[in-house]
Amino acid sequence: MEVVVMMMMLSAVLLGFLAGLFAFKVKSRWCPRCGEPTHAMPPVEGNR
Repeated sequence: MEVVVMMMMLSAVLLGFLAGLFAFKVKSRWCPRCGEPTHAMPPVEGNR
């Protein structure tokens, strides 16, 4: 019985971790307003 509970808890933690990874990748890949792919902007020289 204890093994079943531990496996259920481990499965839930793993599922939550993977859902968090997927949500972060989706959030950072596309613009939430227009849906266009986002690109990292290079640092601007001289603004320091």
